[in-house]
Amino acid sequence: MPAALTARPNDFATALRSAVDRSGLCLESIQQRLADRGVEVSVATLSYWQSGNRVPGRKRSEMVVAHLESVLGLTPRSLRVLVPAPRPRGPVRPAEKFVLAPHFNEREAVRTIAERVQARHAGQQLARISQHDVVRLDADRRMASVQIRTVARADDDGLTGMGVTQFFEDATAGSPRLTVNSGAAIRAQHVDPAHRVIGTELEFAQALNRGDTVVLDYEISSDGPGPRDYSYDTSCSRAIRECVVEVHFHHADLPAWVESFHRPRDGAEVRRRVAVDALGHAHVVVIDAAPGTTGLEWSF
Repeated sequence: MPAALTARPNDFATALRSAVDRSGLCLESIQQRLADRGVEVSVATLSYWQSGNRVPGRKRSEMVVAHLESVLGLTPRSLRVLVPAPRPRGPVRPAEKFVLAPHFNEREAVRTIAERVQARHAGQQLARISQHDVVRLDADRRMASVQIRTVARADDDGLTGMGVTQFFEDATAGSPRLTVNSGAAIRAQHVDPAHRVIGTELEFAQALNRGDTVVLDYEISSDGPGPRDYSYDTSCSRAIRECVVEVHFHHADLPAWVESFHRPRDGAEVRRRVAVDALGHAHVVVIDAAPGTTGLEWSF
C-alpha cells in the first residue's frame, strides 16, 4: 500500500514544522517564495498545515506541497508521501497541541496585523523598479537596523499608500520599530509586542495614478535587542531592474565568509563567495533580476 495512504495527519504536520524551523524562514517569507513561483496559498493555510489543524486535501494542494518541498530544500516527495488519504472535511485535533500553540499564535498574530495594514489598499499594486536594503550588525552580531530604499511605480489609479508588516522570529529580540526617512508619512501603526510584530500604514504625500513613481526610504530597528541572524534576503514577485543587498558588519567582528545567492522563481539558484571590504561591508547586486529572492548569508 502506498505510503500516502498509511500516513497519519501528525506525520505531515511534524515533518513540515521541523522543515520550517530548520529553514529559518517565517511563514510570510515562505508564502512570498511560493508566490514568486506563481503558487498562491495563504499564511493561514500554511499555519493550519504545520499545526495539524488541517491537512492538504484537494488535488491542487499536492502541487502546493511539491513547491513547498523545493522552497524548504527537501527531497522531492518527502512531504507528499506523508499527506494522509482524503478524509471528511473538518479540523484534525493535534496530539501535541500544547507544543504547537506558540507557533500557531505567532503566525496568527502576523496574519492579523498584515490584513489590518493592507485593508485600505487591497487590490492596488506597486511595481518595484529598484530595491536597496542595507543591514547593519552590532557588536553582538544582532541586526541593529535595516534601511530600505524602494523606487516603485503605481499599477493603478488613486494609490494613496501601502502597508508594511515586520516580524522578528528571534524570541530574544525586542519588538520591531519602523521609522520613515522620506517618501511617505506614517498614518497608523499596530503593534503586538507579545509576538514581536508591527504593522505600519504608510501614506504618500499625494495619490499616485497609473505610471506615477514614488521613492520610499524607511528603516527597521528594534525597541530592544535586535534579532540575531546569519542571512538576509529580499523577494520580488516580478522582475526588477536593480536589486541590492548590503550588510555592514561590526569592524571588530568580521565574518569568516560571506556568500551571495539569487533564487529565480524559474531557474537554478546562483551562489557566489563575496569579499568583505576594508570597512567591513559586503554586498550583492543583481541587474534585471528575474522574479525570485536575493540575499547574503554569512558565518563567523
